Order: sequence, then structure tokens, then C-alpha cells
Amino acid sequence: MLLNEGKDSFLEEEVSFDNSKYVILPIPLDITTSYLKGTKFGPRSIIEASRSLENYDSELDYEVKDKIFTLNELNLSGDIREAMEVINLSVSDILSSGKIPIIIGGEHTATYGASLSFDDSVEFIIFDAHADFKKDYLGLVINHASNSRLVNARHNISLIGVRSLNLEEKEEIGKRGIDIIYRNDISDVSSVDKLLKKLSGKNVYISVDMDVFDPAIAPGVGTPQPDGIQYRDFLDYIKKIINVSNLVGLDIMEVRPLGADNITEVLAAKLIIDMVSLKESKVNSNRS
Repeated sequence: MLLNEGKDSFLEEEVSFDNSKYVILPIPLDITTSYLKGTKFGPRSIIEASRSLENYDSELDYEVKDKIFTLNELNLSGDIREAMEVINLSVSDILSSGKIPIIIGGEHTATYGASLSFDDSVEFIIFDAHADFKKDYLGLVINHASNSRLVNARHNISLIGVRSLNLEEKEEIGKRGIDIIYRNDISDVSSVDKLLKKLSGKNVYISVDMDVFDPAIAPGVGTPQPDGIQYRDFLDYIKKIINVSNLVGLDIMEVRPLGADNITEVLAAKLIIDMVSLKESKVNSNRS
């Protein structure tokens, strides 16, 4: 196995790998970032921020306890293709152990590496301010601006919260029949219903680029965009998606620490707590 026990744990959990259900894989990837560098420091900052949060979800009446094991950060070279292979192998190890991977990063390209580990039938739900559907960018085919397109080569995807793309990306997304819910349509009931119908009974992987949120609540990202979604909008979507589908993996990407202002890292850590709580609450409800 390529995996090593992490020295710093999310929520300061002391559960062993064998007894855990979820495994956090920190990926300090910052190779193709083209605007604001620093996402390689995101994973550690998310883990540190988690220690300031409670593990009890009052809305769901659920405590995230003895569920999450944290691994060491991956040791990546500066070669993006090699990095994708290391990520693929690491996520495959987690899946083969019967665990649910939670990846924290790090530039969004890591999602592509993770996608290689999953069966083709897994649906990828990508929350992102950007379509990330460029054929190539700055001379690279594998890069953060092509992430969604790369994942779509193997998996069906849905894009949510998009508010930045070019015409070529828009046309290619349309040709492929990909479901996309733009930021200005985030409250459109028919779009949500269509998405939920498609995902019903499916295995899903949820990928969150933190720039999907408004910069007022998530300023520490690699490529910020104004007029993002609010946390409650996101949580409403996640509740509905998890309720109709089976969550098999998730990631929180593009966190770029801003020093003392750690609001983005705190939000990222809270996302993990809330998504695990929602997943586990559904599991417990199905058992009763």
C-alpha cells in the first residue's frame, strides 16, 4: 500500500485506519495553477482549521466521531502526469480497503487523478465557478482549466454554480449534453429536479472547488470570481443529492490560505463535517 498513517488528524480524531469509514487524503498539488499560487498549502490549513470546529451537527442531531482517518500528505513530483498516477494509485488503495475517500487540496486537477480510480458508472457532480472545459491551457492538456473535460472522458458529469467560461467551452458542453446549472439558475426548480432524477439510485462523487462560493465567505482560493453561491444554497443541493444517491467519494479543492484570515479553510472543514453527517444520517435512517 502507498498509504501512510497521518500525523495530523482532521477534527483530532484518533480512530485507526481499519476502524474508520472515511479516509482523508491531503493532496498538496500546485503544479498547473495559473493565477494565484499557494493551493499546495490548502490541505494542511484545512486540517488545522478543523480543530476549531465542533463535530456535532445540531440540525441533523449527529456527531461525527470515530469515522474519519487522516493520511499524510502525498509526496508529489513536479510532473503533472506522474502526480495523476500517484493520486490514482492512492485513491485506489483507499477504495480497495472499503473506505470512502475524502480528498483535500490543492489544485482542482487532483479530481481528474481521483476519477481514474472509480468505475465508469460513477457520476461526478462538480461545484465550480469555472467550467474548466478547455481542451488545453498554457500548452498543457492536463491542467486545472481542463479538469471537468478530463473527468468527462470517463465519467458522466454535472456542473453546478458555473459563472465563468468561454464560448468554446459552452458549445462543447452543449454538444456533449452535459447538465450544467449556472450560478444565475441555482434556484431554478426544474433544473434541480432534472438533476436529481438523473442521479436517483446512482453512485456519485461530489467535487467542490471552493471558488464556487462567493468571495465574501471564501476569499482564499486560486482563482476567485465575484457573485458566488452562499453556503445555504450549497447545503440544500448536497442534502437533495445525498438523499437520492449513494455518495462514494468527495473532494474539497483550491483552498489557498491567506494567513490570519482562515475563513475559507474553516468553511472547507465545515463542508466535510456536514457532508459526512448527511451521509451517515441517511445510512442510519435507512437502517431504522
